Formats: sequence, C-alpha cells, structure tokens
Amino acid sequence: MGHPHCPDIRKDSHMKMSAPSNFYLLRSQVYEHLREKLKSQDLRPGMFVTINQLSQQTGINRTPLRDALLQLQVEGFITFLPQRGIQINELSPRDLENIYEMLGGLDSRAILSVFDRITPDHIERMKIINEKMVRTVTTSQENQYFDLNNEFHNVYLDLSANTLMLGQMSILRQRLFEFGSKGDWIEKVRQLNYTEHLKLIDLIEKGDGKAVADFIRDTHCSINWESPEDNNH
Repeated sequence: MGHPHCPDIRKDSHMKMSAPSNFYLLRSQVYEHLREKLKSQDLRPGMFVTINQLSQQTGINRTPLRDALLQLQVEGFITFLPQRGIQINELSPRDLENIYEMLGGLDSRAILSVFDRITPDHIERMKIINEKMVRTVTTSQENQYFDLNNEFHNVYLDLSANTLMLGQMSILRQRLFEFGSKGDWIEKVRQLNYTEHLKLIDLIEKGDGKAVADFIRDTHCSINWESPEDNNH
C-alpha cells in the first residue's frame, strides 16, 4: 500500500526501469519523466511526496531524482518543505495574475522583434490552428487544446532567436496549462481564446506591430477577477 499522500504510480508500465539503467539516467530525462507525471496529474497540486517514495515507486536513483526535483522547484512547480517532504504547488489567483503579466510582457516583446518576418503563410497556419482549437472543447481533449494553443503562439515565437526568453515563456505556459487541476478560470480562457486569436490575426494582417504587441500585453494576457467576462489569454 502506498503512502496516503503519495500516488501509487507503478501502474504506469513505463515508470519501472531496470536498476542498471537508473544509475545512468540523465537529469534531463528524469526531469521530463516527472513533468509527464505532473501533466497527467499522477502528481497533483497540493499533494505531498518524498524522494524516497518517488524513488521506490519509479525505480529511479535518488541522485538524478533529487537533481530533477530541484530544477522543478526553481521553475515553481514544487516546493521542498523541511520535515514534510515535497509539495506539488498549487496556483493561487495571485499566481495566475503574475504569470499572465510576465507572459504578456515577454510575448509582446517577442512578437515585436520578429514582426517584419511574419508572412502570409504564418498567418494562414495561425488561422488553421485556431479553428482546430474550437473543435477541441471537451474535457478529455483539454491537453490537446492547450498543445494547440502553444502551437498557435509558437508560429511567430519560433521566429525569435532569443532562446532564453523563449525558455522562460515555455515554463510559464507549462505552469498554466499542463499543471494539475486548473479550476473555473480555464473555461473562461477557452471561451475567449478563439475571438481574441481572431483579433490578433486581424491586427497582424493590418501590419501594425505596436497594436499587436499592445493587444497581447494589455488584453490577451490580462485577468480581471472581478469581471469574469474580462478573464482571458
């Protein structure tokens, strides 16, 4: 029987690995493995686990496991708590506001820097992806929906050579959209994304880079908790 606060994730046939291979697992491999557990909600927000429990259940050596967990803590996914273990972080309304504010600033700067390189082909890809998002509305397709949302923005973000900025944006989006229970705000995001993406595409087609950047920063990546109709991304 597993620990009451720790999920028994051995049911995943891909989790158990042979002892010889564990010792040589790179931190990046273990990190990606844990990220998948967060995304699938095998490790849920609010849950407490320990390195020993994770090591026993996954067969992963403690050293690369601890290194990967420390990286996840730096990125805001978990917190090491003395005498209590490791807590999977939850996102508060303030966290959501802060993340959206950061995303808005970074995304608006990124699109300004590549605006002159956005072509009609890029715009057409954005339109196609946005239509796919509309058709992906059921709960069972939630992860696919947010994968498409990332794909939509990556059409222009991939034109940027600023890998440091892109890396930070990727982490922020992962915290928002691939991370455990998300609450009612997710439905508000999904309801508004389609029309806001259309507006974003329209501004790009009009060739006004500053208007595009302002829209991303001030509208597409803003949250007003007092007025649900204004919640968006």
